[in-house]
Amino acid sequence: MVQLGATGLVGSVSVVDLEKVGLDEAVLGWVGSNVKTEGRDLSGDDRRDDAVHPVIEEICSVGDAPFEDFHVKRVCAVRHLAVVEMDVVEEVAQIRDARNGQRHQNSGQVICVFTELSDEKDPKRASIFEYSWGSWLENDTVEKEKRRTEFSIKGLNDLLAQVVKPFEGTVLLPAAHNVSVLKDNVDLVKTGFSHIKQISSIHEGKHHRIYKLQLDHQQEELVLRVPYKLDSEVYTDRRIKSEAATMDFLAKKLGLNVPKVLAYSGVAENPVGTPFMLMEFKKGELLMRKWNPLIPGAVNEEKSKAELMSVISPIAEFNKKATDITFTHYGSLYFKEDGYEHIVDEPYVGETDESLKNRWVIGPTVEKAYYRNKDVEVAEIDKFVGPWTVEQPLRMVADLAQLELENVQKQGHDQAVPVYRKLGQVAEKLFDVESKTIPHMDALLAPRLALPDLDPMNVIVGDETWFIDFEGACIKPFLLSSYPKFVQYSGPKIFDLEADVEGYDKLDDVAKQQYEYMFCRTRNQFYWELALNETNKELLGVISPAVKLIKSAYLSALDAKTDKDYLYVENGLVELYTMWPHYESAAIVKGPNPLTFSEQELQAYETAFQDYQTELSSMPFAATGGWVPQDMFARLLEQKLLVEKNGSYTFDRDKLLQ
Repeated sequence: MVQLGATGLVGSVSVVDLEKVGLDEAVLGWVGSNVKTEGRDLSGDDRRDDAVHPVIEEICSVGDAPFEDFHVKRVCAVRHLAVVEMDVVEEVAQIRDARNGQRHQNSGQVICVFTELSDEKDPKRASIFEYSWGSWLENDTVEKEKRRTEFSIKGLNDLLAQVVKPFEGTVLLPAAHNVSVLKDNVDLVKTGFSHIKQISSIHEGKHHRIYKLQLDHQQEELVLRVPYKLDSEVYTDRRIKSEAATMDFLAKKLGLNVPKVLAYSGVAENPVGTPFMLMEFKKGELLMRKWNPLIPGAVNEEKSKAELMSVISPIAEFNKKATDITFTHYGSLYFKEDGYEHIVDEPYVGETDESLKNRWVIGPTVEKAYYRNKDVEVAEIDKFVGPWTVEQPLRMVADLAQLELENVQKQGHDQAVPVYRKLGQVAEKLFDVESKTIPHMDALLAPRLALPDLDPMNVIVGDETWFIDFEGACIKPFLLSSYPKFVQYSGPKIFDLEADVEGYDKLDDVAKQQYEYMFCRTRNQFYWELALNETNKELLGVISPAVKLIKSAYLSALDAKTDKDYLYVENGLVELYTMWPHYESAAIVKGPNPLTFSEQELQAYETAFQDYQTELSSMPFAATGGWVPQDMFARLLEQKLLVEKNGSYTFDRDKLLQ
C-alpha cells in the first residue's frame, strides 16, 4: 500500500505476508498424482462421459449414441484425470483467498516506508509492483518479471488531474497521449482533485493486478487494473479496448451492474507507462466466499442444492441477460471512435436511443486462442479473426484451425500439423445449420455475447451484486460457447456414488475421495444446466451429449496452451470420427464423414495421448505450468521437499516417498 499525504509527497508501502491457511488435505492428497479408477471400469459401457442425468435426458436427448470404437473408449476414460491438478490447485486457492478477504487484499504485516511522489526510481516502493501470489518450479525469476506491474504514480496522478478538465468529444475524450476517457464517466473524479492519497494492491490474478486508489476530496475509490506482460502488444491493445466497450455496452444498453470505466489505454506509451484500465471501485464480498464445490449432498438434496444454486443462479441470470440480445456479426465489441470509424454496419438492429447509435461496432474477435503463442505475423493473424457475417456461423472454427495450422508449421511442431489440418477439414461441417434435429437451431447460431470469465471470483456482493472482469469477451454462436470454468467438467459422470461406482462402500478413503470429487463436479455442472433450463429454454440444445462431443475438438483448440495440448484436439476428432455416422443419420452434422484415421494413426495417437497423461500425472504441478501457490511453495521449501538449483526447483523424491 502506498499512502500519499496531503502534499502528495510522503507515503508507505505494504509488504504482504503470503502465509495463508493450508489447502484442504483431502484435496491436496492427490495433487500431482493420477486419479485411480479401482472398483469400476470407466472404459466400457460403465463409462458415463457421454451420459446425462435423467432429468436432462428428458429436456434434450439429441443423438445420444454409445461409443463403439476401442480407441475412443479406452483413451477417453482417462482424458480428464491427469488435468485434475490444475482444477484443484487453482480453484481451492481462489476459494481460500476469497474467504480470507483477498480479491483483494493479501493480509499480513505492514511495513511503512516514505517516498516522494515524483521519485519514480525510489527502490522502497518496488514491492507494490512485484508478483507474490505464487512461484514457478522453473524460470521463476523470468515468470515473475513478466508479472511485474510497475507504473508511474506521478503519471497516473497527472492523468487524473487532466480528467477533470473539459475536452471535446462525443463518446471518448483525448485526455492524454494514447489514453481514452469515457465522457459519460468523468464524474468519477470529483471537482477539486489534486492528488492520490493512497494506492493499495488488492489482488494478483492470473492475467493482471488490481490496485485501489483513494483520492483527495472524495470518498469514492477507483480501481487501476494493470495487465501482466504475457501477451503480444497487439492482443493486449485489442483486448483492453474491447473490454472497455463491452462493459460500457452491458451497462448502457442492457442496464446490468457493471463498474463504470473511466479511462484506459492498450499500449505502454502513455503517462502511466503501461497498458491499464481505470474504473470505479465497488465495495462488497466476493460471491466466491459462498462457493463450496465439494459440499456433501446428493443431486437435488435440498440443503446442498440451495447453497450451490445461491452462487450459480445469479451468474446464470446475468449470463441470460447478456445473451438475450443478438448482433449482426460475429467478432468482438469496440467503441467506434477507438479506431473503427471505417466500420459502418450497426452492431445490432432496432436502436432508438440517439445517444447509443454509432457508439459501438463489431470488430476482430479478442477470443484469446486466436492470439495465444502465435509466431505468425499480425497481418496473417488478421486474416482469421473476423468479424464474420451471420451467414458464416462456423467460419470462426475453420479460421482458428487454419491459423493454428500455419502457426505450428512455422514453429516446427510436425506432429500437430495433421491434427489441425483435420480440424480445418471438418470445421464448417460440424453442424448442419439447417438441421431440425437440434431444437431452436437458429437461436443457437445467432450472434450472442460470450463471457469467458463468468465466475464467482468476479462477482462482488454488497448493497447490490456487481459483475467484473470481461477480458476476452466475444460475439459467437451460443452453440459454440463453453460452460463457465467453475462448473465445467468433461470427465466421467457420476450422479450417484452407490449406484454408479461398483463396490464403492468397499473402497479405501483415498479412492472414495477421488470418486466424490467426480460426483461433485458432475452435480455442479448439472445444476448449471438446470439454471440454463430455468432461464432460457431456447438455448438448451447446448446440453445435448451430441453437441458437447461434436464441438469438443474446437473447444480443446480454444484451450490449448502447451505444445502437446494438440492431443486433446486430436482426442475430440477421434471421438467425432467414431460417432459421425450416428450424427449424420440424425441430421446433426453436415454430410458424409470428412475425417479419416488409419489404424496406424489411431495407435500412434493412443500411445502419445496416454504418454502425455502419464507425464502430467507423474510431475507435480505439471498441469499448472509449474506454478505453486506461494504459501504451499514456502512450506515445501521449509520442509526441504523442494531443492533449488540455478534459479529452478525440483522435488526431492526420496523425501516425498518417506
